[in-house]
Parts: sequence; structure tokens; C-alpha cells
Amino acid sequence: MLFSNSYNLSEVKLSILLICSGIVGTALSYGDLYLFHIILFFSLVVWLYKIKNNDYRLDLKVFSSNYILVLIIFYLWYLLSLFWTPSIELGIKYIFYISCGLILTVSVVSISTKEANLNKLFKLFSLLFISEIIIALLEVFTNFRMPTSSLSTFAPFFGKDSTALYLNGNLAMLSNLNAPTGFRWNTNDLAVSMIIILPFFLCHKKIAIKFFGIGAISIIIVMTASRAVFIALIITFCIYLIMIKKRFGTLLIAWTFLVSLFWAILNFSDSDNPRINEIANSLEALSLFVSGDIDVGGSIQWRRKLVENGFEALSNSYGFGIGAGGTVANQENIGPVSGRFTSMHNFWIEVLVEGGIIIGLLISLWYINIIYNLFKVSRSSASFRIKYYSQSLILSMVAFVPAAIAASSTVYFLPMWIMFGFSISIILFHRENNSLFLK
Repeated sequence: MLFSNSYNLSEVKLSILLICSGIVGTALSYGDLYLFHIILFFSLVVWLYKIKNNDYRLDLKVFSSNYILVLIIFYLWYLLSLFWTPSIELGIKYIFYISCGLILTVSVVSISTKEANLNKLFKLFSLLFISEIIIALLEVFTNFRMPTSSLSTFAPFFGKDSTALYLNGNLAMLSNLNAPTGFRWNTNDLAVSMIIILPFFLCHKKIAIKFFGIGAISIIIVMTASRAVFIALIITFCIYLIMIKKRFGTLLIAWTFLVSLFWAILNFSDSDNPRINEIANSLEALSLFVSGDIDVGGSIQWRRKLVENGFEALSNSYGFGIGAGGTVANQENIGPVSGRFTSMHNFWIEVLVEGGIIIGLLISLWYINIIYNLFKVSRSSASFRIKYYSQSLILSMVAFVPAAIAASSTVYFLPMWIMFGFSISIILFHRENNSLFLK
């Protein structure tokens, strides 16, 4: 038996399959139907059967955590908001998204009550995400493409619409390499996925694994051309050196070296050597892209307009929030920005506008509290593994703040909910096993 806790074997297996299918996401799907949805259906049947056999008595221990209670409040408020949302159809759709995410978070917490379970679950995560890294690298350097990708010519065979590369505003247009999507539908979602797992390579004790992860993920993120995630990448490296390694001097030297190298290479943009010339021009294009001087597809402009429209809708609701799915419905009523964008493309603004100021503040404080308590775990845990998980998750959670701006919406970005579940599990496990930990 892989896991040993209060669950029986069938429930554990279903929970593991559910979580793993959440990581794989759209890679195993047809149209809008994911493998995750199928496993979720069977999981619900098993859970309902267990409740029936238990005389309808529920074990609500997992919901006693304040972290889960906050998510329940968030969920119930979204349910209540169906009474005033601009679109009941979109509202129900968002309720479904949040239901799936909440089930994933609770599933991770439920089966992670022991360190051995956490370790085994982490091994499964590692296997799946390393597979995604390999697939993404193949997409960058070869003609291989996941058939369920938005950039794949085979996407229509899987009930999906293929998207032209230029619509993604990708840096691949400026190089001879290809834009990767990995297990995800598009490049931005892949970039967010990569920045979440990067810290687990950064904090790893084995040098070979550390450098493989840093190199591979950096290449993938650069080729997705996600400006927000690239900034998150820089922030992650800086916090790692300052907080984890406590090497501010090293960070200063590294920045000095990189800036000097960058400046030196740019001076070779007119070199007679074609390879040096290509590298120099690519770096120049990258610097312009990150600074916003190259705004492929007008990304900055239309994102700003989406946020402005969202704030106006929030103001019109007197800070109460416009309800579940309201950001998309509101933009559809106004008219798509640049003729095609209706999703907010900013998770934090999306929650604020739809849930209102109180829910936005509650989720913000909840998120900050998780980071703070992970920091306390990283400082007080006697377990090397728990310390490693907590340090990595601190960086993941911090990096996700700017990275969440990259995707159209992370409400249905399942790895985010798994990250929440794993973070909460680490904190709760430490509380149960360390009396010195302040609750």
C-alpha cells in the first residue's frame, strides 16, 4: 500500500489518480473533457457510497483547518453571488472550476497526514513535472508538439481549435526555436507551471539536479515569452540567494557579472561572426521585450484595459463584487478588448472584482499567512525533507504572485490548487508534530 492513513485503499488510489490527472490537465483531454473530470466523477461516486455506508456521518476533520475554512468561505460567497452575477451561465461555470480546485486542495491535505505520505506524493509530482519539462524541451528544440496543444495542427482531432503562433505573441518569432506548451493548452500556462516547480530544483541538495532544473526551466520560460513569469523568475533567484542561501554578496556579484556580460554581448550585435551576432540580437530583443518596448500583440495595452474595465465594474458594485464569472460577462457586455480578450488575465484582480473588497482582502491575507507559516516551518523543522518542502514552497508561492498575471485565468489552473494543498499540508503536519510551532 502506497499510503497509510485513515483512507482505505480504493480511496487513496482514486485521490492519487485525481491529483496526478490534475497535474497532467489538458494533455489528456478531448475538447473540454479532461481525464481529471472522469476520475473526479468516479471519486465522487466512491465518496458518496462511503458516506451512505457510514450512515451519512461525515468526517469533517480536514475542514477544521482555518486555511480550508477560508477557501470554504470563498466558495460559499461565490455560490451566493449567483444571485447577482451578470451571467448565471458563466457563474455556474466558475463555481464548477472552484469546486474542482477545492476538491484537489482537500484531497492533497487529506492524504498528506504523515511525512512518508508527503514524500511519496512528492515523488509522483516530480515524475510528472520532469516529464513535462522533457516534453517542453523537445518542443523547443525539435518539431515535436503535444497534439492537444493550442499550437498543434492535430488539435482539431482532439476537439480543440488550433491557434496561430502569432496570436500568442511569442518570442519564438524572434528566434529559430519553437514555443513550448508542455502539458498545458498554451505557453503562458506552461510558464506558470514551470515557475511553481523551479524552487524545488533550486533548493535541491544535489548539484546535478539543481542545475538541470535551473537551466531547463529558464530556457522554457524564456521561450514562452511570458513577461510576468520572466520577472517572477528573476525574483525567485534573488529571494533564493538572500533568504535561503543568505548570500547577498553573491547576488550582488552575480548581478554585476550578468549586467556586464549582457552589455558586452550587446556590443557585438554588428559582429561578423553570425553566431555571436545572433546571440547579441536575441539578447537585445529579450531586453526590449521584458522592458515592454517590444509589446508583441499589444499585450500590455489590452491587459491594462481589461484591468481598467474590471475596476470600473467593481466601483459600480460599491466594492461588493460583481459575482462569479462576472469579469468575463462584464467584458463580453462591453465588447472584447482588441476584438478577442474577455478573461481578466490577472488572477488577483479577478478575485477582487468578482468577490469584492472583503473577499479580495481575505484571500490576500490567507495567502500571506501561508507564506509566513511556511517560513516558520523552514526555520523550526528538524526534518530535512519538511525544511526542503517549506523553503521550496515559499519561493513557489511568492513567484506565483506576479506569475498569476500571465495566464488568462488561474481559477481553473489545477497545479495552483495542488500547490495550495501541498503548502497547507506542510504547515498542518508541522503543527501536529512540533509543539514549539506557534499556531
